[in-house]
Amino acid sequence: MGLPVQPPKPGKAMSTFVLLVGLGLIGIGAYSYAADSVALENRVAVSAEVTDTSVEAVESSRGQNAYVPVVTFQYRFQGTDYTSDRIYPGDAQPQYEERATAASRLSAYTVGESVTAYVNPDAPGQAFLEDSRSGMATGAVIVGALVCVIAGVGLYQARRQTRARELQS
Repeated sequence: MGLPVQPPKPGKAMSTFVLLVGLGLIGIGAYSYAADSVALENRVAVSAEVTDTSVEAVESSRGQNAYVPVVTFQYRFQGTDYTSDRIYPGDAQPQYEERATAASRLSAYTVGESVTAYVNPDAPGQAFLEDSRSGMATGAVIVGALVCVIAGVGLYQARRQTRARELQS
């Protein structure tokens, strides 16, 4: 009938899972970096007016609150009025552990103030205020790479233990 299939050893299975998580983080970071690059390459500067600023509490990955600075602004692009609340291009917006830190990020924006916003003509409703990346994509790639290294060490150790058992048998 054939050789019985044995499930992987727990160390090997867990390390493989961790490796896949790391590769996923790298993929998400690379995708976000590419999306930010497109928005930054095709941007058009427009005049905008800040209509609101606030700090939103969101649940972080550790189950605690994180704080996101929100700047809402209105602008006109090619004859159409839009409203956006993006500080950086892309969907990833910065999160801070302290409300005060997020609030201090808003100090550059005053309600009623005229600011420069950047519009990607392919997505005119998603203008952003900062003409740079948020750094979150790079962070995801770096964390993903570290997770992959940890998983690689785990796989190497699991393989060494398997060889040692085989030699003892």
